[in-house]
Amino acid sequence: MCSQDSDEESYEFFEKIENYIEKAKSVESTTEYSKADSGCYSFVVTSGSYFTDKERAKIICKQFIKLYDSLDDCKSTSNSDPHRKCSKFLNYWINFKLGEIMQNDDESFCNVYNGIESQFTGRSENNLNLCVTYHIDKDELDKMNILYSLYDKYTDLDTILKKISKEHKQSLLTHSSACCIDYIKASYICNPDNNNNNINGKFCEKLKAFQSKYDKLYEEAAGKGSDYSKNFIRLSECGNNKIITTAVTGSIVGLIPLLGVLYKFTPMVQVLRSKMGILNNDISKNDEEMIKMSLMDQENEQIPFQKKTYNIKYQSL
Repeated sequence: MCSQDSDEESYEFFEKIENYIEKAKSVESTTEYSKADSGCYSFVVTSGSYFTDKERAKIICKQFIKLYDSLDDCKSTSNSDPHRKCSKFLNYWINFKLGEIMQNDDESFCNVYNGIESQFTGRSENNLNLCVTYHIDKDELDKMNILYSLYDKYTDLDTILKKISKEHKQSLLTHSSACCIDYIKASYICNPDNNNNNINGKFCEKLKAFQSKYDKLYEEAAGKGSDYSKNFIRLSECGNNKIITTAVTGSIVGLIPLLGVLYKFTPMVQVLRSKMGILNNDISKNDEEMIKMSLMDQENEQIPFQKKTYNIKYQSL
């Protein structure tokens, strides 16, 4: 059964996050799971009023059951360490997915989750056995989403490094630039000025662990030669205008979200705009409109930060 009480150890599933992401990507690539058809149909019939999109709710229900079935640790009957971590990952996943389509996620999450559980508990073919399920506070969920997104991109970079084509080498820049978007947000949260009384301690602890893994991945890229390392942006370079603007030689579309984040969190966007030729009309009006739209999206994004400049060190050009 779901509880409204939070869990201080809610981040511990990130210790096995790469495995969970692999499983989640596989499950999310499909929308059907015949084993869960009947239960998920009944769930939507009884709980449909909670959602803005009933069809999407049914798909999430099927994917949740399929994800549960794919994770052996979750099906353990003991309260072991692997079982707890697996349960907390599934708890994060269902909080995130349902939160996207619920009318009022803060007050209704447990009612909705219990609706799913009631359809798949006590039956021989389907039996949910999670040791913990609870509503995750929105601010905490936002931070988890950033960390999850960082690891998602990390796994993409790791996969690229295992391939050798020229196309894959160049895509390192796109994916590592995308990492910068989330990393700048995460660094803002963990800046001492924004982390009074260590309120973001667990998140920042896991961010440091991610930094360590990412740095090792960069060293692996550097070991493969300059064709790899020159296209791999290090986290320490995410606020460096000299490094970031090199991506102008690639697609402007890949930089648009990064421009939005830099505009929101750093003072360097003025330099970027100048160096990229936006002020000199070197970029088409369509591209500039896309950038403006991205900036508007950043303004509307629901993230738990105050809107002020983040102190990122960077070198002048």
